[in-house]
This record gives sequence, structure tokens and C-alpha cells, in this order.
Amino acid sequence: MAEPVRRSSWTRLPVIRGPLLVLFLTVVPHWFGLGSAGSARSSHPRLRLTHKELWDLNRTEVFHGPPGGLHPSTLLLDEAQDRLFIGAKDALHSLSLEHVSASHGEIRWPSTATQVEECLMKGREKSECANYIKVLQRYNRTHLLACGTGAFDPVCAYIGAGRWSEEAVFKMEADHIESGRGRCPFD
Repeated sequence: MAEPVRRSSWTRLPVIRGPLLVLFLTVVPHWFGLGSAGSARSSHPRLRLTHKELWDLNRTEVFHGPPGGLHPSTLLLDEAQDRLFIGAKDALHSLSLEHVSASHGEIRWPSTATQVEECLMKGREKSECANYIKVLQRYNRTHLLACGTGAFDPVCAYIGAGRWSEEAVFKMEADHIESGRGRCPFD
């Protein structure tokens, strides 16, 4: 004959039913800091600081950008690399979160002469015929996908950004430039 299975007292758990079960499933995860499934992607900032509090911390730095202004149109924060990528007028910028002014990368990406000529022939102003970077997304672990208006002829390119914060990589892959139609707005 088979011997009966012995159970110790700690393996016997109470059966929870009804409203008590619902309460248990909603409260217990908060006790352990797990939160709800939606709380990981909350729309609320993780930390709120006023402008004065930032200055009082004495860690605030200002990035002035190129002469004539930065004209930012899109931002991408990469916390894994401690970088802030900025899409601007005719340029992309890569800023260190630790020292914004000290170490930054810049890729100049103006519209081509042909794009500008065609844009002017369409009756646009010269200032409108620039390449405003509108899309800036992580493509994979080492590259970004950047798309610009290209003087009303959208264009996209892959940007080598490295994998780790220690890598000082920030360059455009010149052989991977393609049409941005359907990916980027014209203006």
C-alpha cells in the first residue's frame, strides 16, 4: 500500500473567495512595491522639481546650441546611455545627461541643394526649405531612426548611437538614407 502524503501545517493555505479575493489581489501587490500593471507606464513624472529647486541643487546646466538658435522639434531621452537626443533644424544633437554643455555630439543634416531648389519653386519661403527633424526613435540597441522634412520631401536616416554610455558614437549612416514619405510629416 502507498503511504499517505504528509502535509505540514505551513503548506495548508486558506481558500480565499469572493470580495475578499478581489481585495487581496489589489492590495497585496502594493505591499511589495509591485503596483498595478498600468502603474509602470504612468503618465505622471517620477520626480517633480520646481525651477528654483533645480537651481538650488546647483546641477543645472544650459545647452545653448549653435549660433542662431537650436530650433528643437523632437526629443528622445535614452536613460540607458545617459543621453538626450535632440532633433532640430538641419541638425541632430546628442547631449550627456551628466554634463550637457561639456560633451555633445552634433550631426549637421541640411536639405540638399536640389531639395531646396524644388521647395523654392513650389513657392515656399527659404526658411521653410530646411530639414526639420520631426521623428527620432530608437531603431535597435545601437541605432536611432531619424526623419526630417527635407524641404517638403521627407527623408529618413539611421544614426549610429552606440550601445553603452561609454561609447562616444554619434554618426549618420550615409549609405542608409531613404525616403521618409509615410513616416515623417512634410512640414
